[in-house]
Amino acid sequence: MIKNTESVFEVDTLKILSDNDIALEKAESGFLNATAFGETYERVSLTRLIPFIDEEKYISVTYKTEDNEWKEIGVIEDIRKLSDEKQTIVREYLSFKYYIPVITKINKITDNRMGYLFLEAETTAGPKKIAVNDWWHNFRMIQNKMLSVTDADGNRYCVPEIERLDKASVKKLQLFI
Repeated sequence: MIKNTESVFEVDTLKILSDNDIALEKAESGFLNATAFGETYERVSLTRLIPFIDEEKYISVTYKTEDNEWKEIGVIEDIRKLSDEKQTIVREYLSFKYYIPVITKINKITDNRMGYLFLEAETTAGPKKIAVNDWWHNFRMIQNKMLSVTDADGNRYCVPEIERLDKASVKKLQLFI
């Protein structure tokens, strides 16, 4: 019997990126470039790995290979451990990528009985009419207190703490959460 000793998959190891391991710069195009472990990467992406638990910790830094695959450079364990300049770059990038208006009040919810809910709501981005397709999957309770809403166009909204909404808004939501 002949044994195959070649690996089928390349296994990545987790690399925690300290302030000294990574340099970040925002290019004129608005994209983010990074230098880490002696390599320079253009158009890197930052992704929160635990966005609902701690937005400041465990930020994955990835780039797209020539084969059009995303590969991880490493993980920033805590943004607060970076230099002030890097913290600003990372927070600005993540703020743009994860733009999620907060719903502060629900004025009206209409169910058309065909899979759509229509919310008229006040948000941190102003008044919105939000169409939610398949609300069963696009209304998500997280840790029994936060509501994440994804509309028909893929835009996200959230209610960080349901119990902080006014009583009328909570009453309107109760049928759907």
